[in-house]
Amino acid sequence: MMKKKQTLILSIVTSLFLLLGIVGLKFHNEIYVWTLGDVKSLYAQAESLYQQKEYEEARKLYAKLAGIDSASRCQYVLGDMYFQGQGGERDYEKARKLFIQAAEGGNADAQNNLGYIYTMGIGTDTDFHEAKKWLRMGAAQSHPQAMVGLGSLYRNGWGVLKDYKEAFKLYRRAAAHGNTDAMNNLGYMHTFGYGTYTSIRDALYYIQKSAALNNPVALYNIGTFYIEGHGFQKDLAKGAEYLTKAAQQGLPAAQFNLGRMFQLGKGVPQDDQEAKRLFRQASAQGHQLATDFLIKMEAKDSISVNDTILEMKMIAR
Repeated sequence: MMKKKQTLILSIVTSLFLLLGIVGLKFHNEIYVWTLGDVKSLYAQAESLYQQKEYEEARKLYAKLAGIDSASRCQYVLGDMYFQGQGGERDYEKARKLFIQAAEGGNADAQNNLGYIYTMGIGTDTDFHEAKKWLRMGAAQSHPQAMVGLGSLYRNGWGVLKDYKEAFKLYRRAAAHGNTDAMNNLGYMHTFGYGTYTSIRDALYYIQKSAALNNPVALYNIGTFYIEGHGFQKDLAKGAEYLTKAAQQGLPAAQFNLGRMFQLGKGVPQDDQEAKRLFRQASAQGHQLATDFLIKMEAKDSISVNDTILEMKMIAR
């Protein structure tokens, strides 16, 4: 009799635990939200700290909020903080996982960032198929930068058949939303007649529009036009002015080429120290030619005839 009672009690307890487990699984998100208390107030605090660049404290609050299934905005922001190294160590793996969580919840910023991560192979292997998937989702929500990213896949033939017309179409859509990378890229396409007609006038229209909004790549490209005498009368000093603006924003190509101008005294006073400073900045960002020229200068190697030639190339993103 006692044994039967023990078996019955054990069965009831087991059933209760199973029931609690099922309820917990079904309502885990609601339970978690309840444990956080005033979620709106917590979110407002996190946003305020983030705006004030109190990243360490903001990260702690976003970490709590990101545990809510539907908090895709918080998941994205926390992921971006890990990606940028704001408020703590940079962690690309954690950033990617949070971006996936946010992107699956429909966050277009996270979808765009995943497209960028998989295109460039940041913290993971390059995967153009994954990049295309996420960028298409972002572009479908009219995210301008996702349109640019997807357009660049088509322009380069990365994971898709090369299609300049499709790239041009996507850049034009993004430019209509005010995206400066798209404006610059339209200028690039018009320069070479990729997916559209060749027109230096139209190229300059888009690139200057982008440069007026302080886009570093567009500033660099305008500098290139002046240095090469392409669309403008050749003017090395004017070109150096534009390269300086782009270099100040950290563009490696601008830092390197401006460094070359200081090294050679073209368009600017000859200054080896300034040249080396700029080469170091570009080299720190992985610019191989900058590294090569810095090594030559440090070793005090003589400049060859080929080294005296400025070779400027336009850039698209």
